[in-house]
Amino acid sequence: MSPIFYVLIFLAILLALEGLRSFLEDRRRRSRVNSRKRLKRLASSLRRAELADPNEASLLRREDDRSIAERLASLLPGRDSLELRLYRAGLTIGAGRFLLLSALLALVGAVGGQILFPARPAALGLAVLGLLPLMHVGRQARKRTRLFEAQFPDALDLLIRSLRAGHSLTAGLHMAGQELPDPVGSEFSLVADEVQLGQPLKVALDHLAHRIESEDLPFFVTAIAIQQETGSNLAEVLDNLAGVIRERFKIYGKVRALTAMGRASANLLAGWPLVMVGALYMVNPDYVAPLWDTKEGHLMALASALMVAFGYVVCRKMATIKV
Repeated sequence: MSPIFYVLIFLAILLALEGLRSFLEDRRRRSRVNSRKRLKRLASSLRRAELADPNEASLLRREDDRSIAERLASLLPGRDSLELRLYRAGLTIGAGRFLLLSALLALVGAVGGQILFPARPAALGLAVLGLLPLMHVGRQARKRTRLFEAQFPDALDLLIRSLRAGHSLTAGLHMAGQELPDPVGSEFSLVADEVQLGQPLKVALDHLAHRIESEDLPFFVTAIAIQQETGSNLAEVLDNLAGVIRERFKIYGKVRALTAMGRASANLLAGWPLVMVGALYMVNPDYVAPLWDTKEGHLMALASALMVAFGYVVCRKMATIKV
């Protein structure tokens, strides 16, 4: 075998050990730390950084980022956006460890592809495993955003009752943070903590709108900003906003029910070729062997994968309707 092959194996083992050590250390340190405590530490870092614009600085830079991976990640130009994506996904892993995990998966895929399929295109194809963490982050971020939007009307109701009882808006935000679960409780608790630490309410709410990519939050922030300038009835405005959000979720549920067939077709389109190739390989391996034994088979497999991916994207786009 080529010497470069042994070098790749050595690097894969080294990266695996480093990733395992970082994972175990991170898990042991935060085994009993919940999301709200983590967000309180974030609030103190926001105060020290004196963020005037949430787009100008990282929201998630922590004091305990001292590993080699984090130091290397700090040199990358897109670290802040990556940390924001990790935060929106509700993940506590740092940007450096995330990049280390992605590189490890890509290297393992490339080495495994070189072992299983000596042809170079197959090895490069399995290197796409390095994109799996990024896909997982995107999926978790969308899931956490939908959960926040589902809990948001209940948080508004709690704020409305607090305001009508005579409490201040900051006290209502703190109460919502104490009573409601993550993510809406954690985010409202962070806003209340920022205000208590000296941040203006508008700046703290801008940070909230920057951390959570929701279509409803800008209306909430604008309503509070207008109330502070004009002195309108905030409880009534928030009551109307909560009603609009609930009606939108009703329509969203109906749309998802009507487009369920399109999403199922997209999933079937993406998974059925793999099922068929696997079934044919179990029945007659020689029948599908040209796919990875010949150059023409590699080209056919690549073209098929591209067409399946294109069809999946088209079906998902057709079944996605914004409400």
